[in-house]
Amino acid sequence: MENLLYEMILFSLLGVLYYFYQKKKILSYEKNKGPIIMGYLLQSCLSVRGETPDAEMDPVIESLDDYLQNKTATPPTALLSVYAKSSHCAPELRDVILQGIEDLNDRKK
Repeated sequence: MENLLYEMILFSLLGVLYYFYQKKKILSYEKNKGPIIMGYLLQSCLSVRGETPDAEMDPVIESLDDYLQNKTATPPTALLSVYAKSSHCAPELRDVILQGIEDLNDRKK
């Protein structure tokens, strides 16, 4: 009977420790979600652009790069939104950009 009590206490303690570990992991991920999303958007823009310069997309790529390099403190969501709504943006890229902006806005709530 005494062993059962010790096992219950041990498993309860391990459960509490695991809860705090997972909570820390989730909070860390949420903290870094902005740069992760912006990095994904940068890679998407670069893959759509290819090797040829694009006068409309290059400022978007530069602003994303500046944000990821910590040259600017805020993500370039306004510029991304304007570019996504322009006729120069590919439909697939538009969907990716708008989803990324939506995910960033969900993070702020």
